[in-house]
Amino acid sequence: MADSFDRGDRARKFTEELQFIDAPDHPSVRELAAYFERKRGNRDLLDRADIDPVEIARFMPNMIIAESIDEGRDFRTRLFGTALVELLGEERTGKLFSDFAEEGAAFSSRNPGSVQQRWTYITRRAFLSRKPVFVNVPFVASERLYLIGHCISVPMTAGGTEPVQMIGALFVAKADQPAR
Repeated sequence: MADSFDRGDRARKFTEELQFIDAPDHPSVRELAAYFERKRGNRDLLDRADIDPVEIARFMPNMIIAESIDEGRDFRTRLFGTALVELLGEERTGKLFSDFAEEGAAFSSRNPGSVQQRWTYITRRAFLSRKPVFVNVPFVASERLYLIGHCISVPMTAGGTEPVQMIGALFVAKADQPAR
C-alpha cells in the first residue's frame, strides 16, 4: 500500500475551506467508519475499550486520538500517527489543539491560527453532535490544489455515556485522482 500522502508530498499551505460530507468518499475512511460503527453496536457512542489497535493497525499511522478538555472547548492529542507527523512536519502528541496555532505559519501564510481553528472546529463538531464527522480538506501550494485530505472524527466514551475522547484519521490523495 502506498503512503497516504504519496511518498513525500508535503503540505506547504492549506486553504481555509472545509467540505463537510455526509458519507466518506475515501476507501480507508469508509473502512474505518464501518469498523467504528460495528464496534459501537446498538449504543449511542463508541467506547474506547471497543477499539482493538491490532484490528486497525494498518490505519494507525494516519490516526489521531484526542481527549476532551473543559467539555470540548479544547482537546489534548494523545496519539498523532507517524504519517501525520511526516505529512505535517511536526509531532503533536501531548499538545493541546489550542497550541497548534504556534506552528500554523508553516501551513497558512494568511492566517497562522487557521490550523488550530480547523482541527478544533472539526473535532468539536463531532464531539458536540455526538456523531461521526466526515470532511474533505484541500491542500494548496503556489495557489494550486494538489492534495485532498479525507478526514473522519468520531466521539468516544471511556466506560461512561458521555464523550470524553475523539478518534479520527486523515488520509491524503492527489487532487487529480478520484477517491474511489
